[in-house]
Amino acid sequence: MKIRPLSVLAVLFVAFGVGFAQTSVSVAYEYAPISFPGARVTNVAGINNSNVIVGFYYDSQDMVHGFTYQSGKYAAVNFPGATETQVLGINDGGDLVGLYQLSGNLNFHGFLRHGNNFVSIDDPSAGFGTMAFAINNAGTIVGNYDNAHGFVYQNGKYRTLDAPQLAGEPAQTQLNGISNLGWIVGQVFTSGIWRGFWIENGKLHYLEPSGQTDSEATGINGHSDIVSCHDSQAGFVSFLAGDYPNAKAAYPPEQAMVSCAVAINYARAIVGNYSTSSDCNGFLAAPALTLQVSNPPTTYFSTGAIHVVASASGNNAVRQMQVWVNGKKAYQVSGASLNANVAVPAGKNERFVVQAVDSKGVIAKVVKTITVE
Repeated sequence: MKIRPLSVLAVLFVAFGVGFAQTSVSVAYEYAPISFPGARVTNVAGINNSNVIVGFYYDSQDMVHGFTYQSGKYAAVNFPGATETQVLGINDGGDLVGLYQLSGNLNFHGFLRHGNNFVSIDDPSAGFGTMAFAINNAGTIVGNYDNAHGFVYQNGKYRTLDAPQLAGEPAQTQLNGISNLGWIVGQVFTSGIWRGFWIENGKLHYLEPSGQTDSEATGINGHSDIVSCHDSQAGFVSFLAGDYPNAKAAYPPEQAMVSCAVAINYARAIVGNYSTSSDCNGFLAAPALTLQVSNPPTTYFSTGAIHVVASASGNNAVRQMQVWVNGKKAYQVSGASLNANVAVPAGKNERFVVQAVDSKGVIAKVVKTITVE
C-alpha cells in the first residue's frame, strides 16, 4: 500500500451501507502515514477525540518505546526503569494506558499514566502478565491478562470478563477497546477461529456469523462504529454497529479499509497499521466526505416511487446528491441534501445507490439491493 501525506495525495475509501432499517453511513477517507522519526518500525494503537495519536516504535537498537503524536509533533513515552514500553490507548483527558516490561524473564505489566505520574496496572489473577489496551473518559480500563482472559478495571476494582466458549475450550478472550458509553470490543477464540464482538449493557454481539473467517474487534467510538481486522492487510469498519441487533440484518456490514484498523474517534478519524516489503508504519485515515442516508426504511416496496432522504458534508463543497438504479442515474440534485420521491421501475434484486459527489470529484455511496412490485 502506498500512502503519502494528506497535503500531497488523497487516497479514497468508500464505505457501503447495506441496510436502511437504520441510518446508513458512508465515508470517503484520505490517508497519511504515521512514522516516529528515525524509528525502524512504528505501530499505531489509538486516537482520542482531540486527534492525539498513540502507539509504540522500535528504535535502531530494536528497543521499544511508546509515543504520542499531536499536531505534527512526536513525543516518546517510557515507563520509568522499563526495558520496553508500549502505549496502547488514550482518553480525551490525555490519560495513557499500555504495557511495560522489566528486565529478566517475561514479565509484562499494564500501566496508567495520568499527567506525569505512572501507575502499574496488574490484575491480581494474572500469572505472568497484564496488558492495558484502552481507557475511556470515566477512567475505566480494559485489557487482558496472561493472554487468556479479558479484564475490566473500574473504581479501583478488577473483574474478569470472558466471552462464551464451547465446553472444553481453553480460555482465550482479549478486550481491545472501550467507548465513552462503556461499550467494549474484543475477540474470542472459539470453534477454531477468532470472533470479533462488542458488549453493550451486558449483552454480547458478534460482528460475524459463526464459521466465518477470523476477525478481531479493535476499537469503538461513541457512535458505536467499530473498527476491526481479519489479518494484517484486511481491516474494515462497521458504522453504527449498535443498530444491528434490533435490525433484520443480524450482523453489521463490513466496509473495507486499506489495511488493519485499530481505533476510531467520534469524528470517525481512523488509525491503523500497514506493512510493505521493507517496513511497517501506522496510518491516519481522515474523513474527506461523509454521507448519511436515513430513508427509505425497508428493502421492499409496493410502489414505484421511493422517498429518499440523505445528507452529506466534507472538506470540500458537496456538488451533487444522486440516486442510481441498476447502473442508471434516476435522480440528482445540486447541493448537500436530498429529500425527494424517486421513480424506480418494478423488479427484484435491483441495485439501489445513493451517492454524494463533492467539488473535487470525491464520491461516497450507500448501496443496497431492493425489490419493487
